[in-house]
Amino acid sequence: MKKQGVQGDPENRPYKCTHCSWAFKKSSNLLSHMDTHRGLKPHVCELCGKAYSHQGTLQQHKRLHTGERPYHCPFCDRTYIWSSDYRKHIRMHTGEKPYTCASCGKDFVRSSDLRKHERNIHANNKPFPCTQCGQTFNKPLSLLRHQRTHLGERPFSCPDCGKEFAVASRMVEHQKTHRGVRPYTCPICSKSFTKSSNLLEHQTLHSGLRPHKCSECGVAFAMASRLARHQRIHTGERPFGCLTCGRSFSRSAALKRHQEQHCSQRT
Repeated sequence: MKKQGVQGDPENRPYKCTHCSWAFKKSSNLLSHMDTHRGLKPHVCELCGKAYSHQGTLQQHKRLHTGERPYHCPFCDRTYIWSSDYRKHIRMHTGEKPYTCASCGKDFVRSSDLRKHERNIHANNKPFPCTQCGQTFNKPLSLLRHQRTHLGERPFSCPDCGKEFAVASRMVEHQKTHRGVRPYTCPICSKSFTKSSNLLEHQTLHSGLRPHKCSECGVAFAMASRLARHQRIHTGERPFGCLTCGRSFSRSAALKRHQEQHCSQRT
């Protein structure tokens, strides 16, 4: 539930919490807010018994029982119970990214994505290094997925066409192309996409924005991943190595084409 108070001590909000910096226009809002400090949850759902500090939060909870979904997306047919989920979804259509990393300036749609980025990229909490290229990861599973790029390993095969993938989620996204599922639609030209990232990249064609700029040569890109790939031209990094002959490549697609040549020579 969105609080009806603000932090600080504004003149038009005379009712101030003695436990924190929140202030309110109405005394009733302050009393409701004080319940959160006392741990009180007087508003109880008569259907399941779950209790809440605020009446408004209880009303939102009841939608789980009634099936009410009052928030309708104007761009597609998705509906939501919670206003917060609705706002996050709208950003997938508009391309709005209100959460900015203070360390590198990268923007995000959700605050949770920003926290994950700060933890994984800037907190230096990555104790799992790749023995081949030195890149570090915060989880063993992330390291395993990365190592497949060196090995050329693609254990997930599409049951419809046989195309192989290193990561299961990529295969699931690929399968949408067979089913014709394209849930992410551009509000400007109505072109639809299987992934939200593809939609955001497409929308840069309309906006012309290229926020990711190479510090070496000044070339700008719409996506951070494209910039990272470009920068290998300057660094000489070739993280994708062939286990058969030892040759390395800057792009995984180039490694795959190279490995297909080995396979054709054996036949």
